[in-house]
Amino acid sequence: MENEPTIITGNALLIAFKGGAERVIQQKQHLNSINVFPVADGDTGNNLASLMSSLLEETSQQVDSGKNVFVKMADAALMGARGNSGIIFAQYLNGLARHLNSSDTELSADNFANSATAAVEDAYQAIEKPVEGTMITVIREWASGLMEGRKHLLEFEGMLTQSLGAAKKALEDTPKQLKILQKKSVVDAGAKGFVLFVEGFTEAFCNSGVTQENQEKSEAQYVVEVEQQVVHLTEEITIAPVFRYCTEVLLTETERSSQELKVLLSELGDSLVVASGLTKTRVHMHTNQPAEMIKRLNLVGNVQQQKADDMLLQYQLKQGPKHSIVLVTDSIADLPAEFILEHQIQVFPMNLLLDSISYLDKLTLTAADFYQLNQQAKERPTSAQPNIKQVETLFAFLENYYQKIIVVTVASKLSGTYNTIKTVADKVQQRGIQIAVIDSKKNSAAEGLMVMEAAEWIAEGLDFSTIVTKIKAATKTTEILVSVGNLKAMIRSGRLPGGVGRFADSLNLKPIVGLDREGGGTITGIAFNTQANERKLMKQVRKLTKKGRRIKRYALIHANDLQRSQTLAEKFTKEIGFPPAYMMEISTVVAMSAGEGCVAIAVSLSEEEE
Repeated sequence: MENEPTIITGNALLIAFKGGAERVIQQKQHLNSINVFPVADGDTGNNLASLMSSLLEETSQQVDSGKNVFVKMADAALMGARGNSGIIFAQYLNGLARHLNSSDTELSADNFANSATAAVEDAYQAIEKPVEGTMITVIREWASGLMEGRKHLLEFEGMLTQSLGAAKKALEDTPKQLKILQKKSVVDAGAKGFVLFVEGFTEAFCNSGVTQENQEKSEAQYVVEVEQQVVHLTEEITIAPVFRYCTEVLLTETERSSQELKVLLSELGDSLVVASGLTKTRVHMHTNQPAEMIKRLNLVGNVQQQKADDMLLQYQLKQGPKHSIVLVTDSIADLPAEFILEHQIQVFPMNLLLDSISYLDKLTLTAADFYQLNQQAKERPTSAQPNIKQVETLFAFLENYYQKIIVVTVASKLSGTYNTIKTVADKVQQRGIQIAVIDSKKNSAAEGLMVMEAAEWIAEGLDFSTIVTKIKAATKTTEILVSVGNLKAMIRSGRLPGGVGRFADSLNLKPIVGLDREGGGTITGIAFNTQANERKLMKQVRKLTKKGRRIKRYALIHANDLQRSQTLAEKFTKEIGFPPAYMMEISTVVAMSAGEGCVAIAVSLSEEEE
């Protein structure tokens, strides 16, 4: 006769989720090391650890039933999901929670097994092109193991143990299903992450742990030593990613199904995964058009979170860094994208908030879209520096490749970026990493010129301390002058003293704005029309070369006024004797403060009189 159904309590499930999440986080670096599919970007461990951290936060909360545990965990999974594997995992949890019988007040073993099986279809539907031999295969076999356990009248502990065995067997077989895994002598990293989770989950729930010796023996059956894998993979990663940015979005308030969202986005790239919960949807895609992806999703829902990781730069670093020192800056430094990639410069994207949607400067919002959205915005746009978690994540990544890091930030008078990065850097230095965080006391193209010089000094092979000294000296020999059409944007953003700015604006004056020695905004000249403004701008540039100093290079930037920028480029080329090093659209964050239509020249001067 069958035993009475086992009731799965909320407390027992919280302990199980905690055990599973901790097991994955402990193996984060191992998962990174065996990550070769779909892109060998070495971040599967990081992505799954992000999801598991969100789950861990929920394990400290009191939940009244087992069913509600899954509901809360499913929602947390969507919040923390990153990468292909993370989003597939999150979709599976959301499917499982959705299929739990809403009429039951308690969660039974039968209910759990049925829901876990039904949710397999949800996981498959999340993926545009499901590939066997990955996490999805292991999920399916694990769910089949649960159902098989119920057929044999096993209680919940027995079901979990049997299904874990099925999942491990499926993991062992992944190299037989994917040639890339067989070639690299590894199992699929995402699939391994799922097995680690259910292993920790099962062990914690059953309270009958597997010994370390048995665990190591089990793992040895289907993976080679981590150290061997790292060397092996480093030697054989030879194909650059077709699509540059690993882009992810958390979407709310959308009535579109996962299939409809996939149709909406499919032409923009590959590795498209859509995970939908009761109130949230997480979208993952590899694309060369992250801004277009965000633009389309904005039309069908409310974009809550977004990220765009540069997989091409990650790929280059895996081939081996070009230099022993890495240069880091923020997106306010206006610098050509080609130069940034060539010198492997790491850039913190600033955040720009438009009508409650936070965009990533220069990544998920184009300049053209910014000006259009800004004109339609109901609220004044604002900006924010990278948060501490973003800085910690980048430094942790860079520690895999460098022991010396130089950071050049936007003026601390204009942003809290310098202080945020310096706080994290002080902690990182305690781990033996040499870090210098330098306040450029500049912004926009002036900061960009300083970064450009720093990159060239690194390429020349100058030592760390010499480069730091030269960058600090450059804060006194780099200038920027901005020809502003009107001052409203600068006054609203606080970049100029309100009284002076409002007085000049009331007279419809055309000011020239610069930065003082500490990086604060200041009016350096005033004209009554655009032509007079440009003559004054030229006169101020000539003044910079007095006392024998020469202009080594200069750059021109503009806020949606390419024609005027080109006209000024011709004039400055005649005046200075050579063309600008580069000419480009200004950062959207700077444009927010300087105003549409502004044009600026940044100059780098010789250090000594000549």
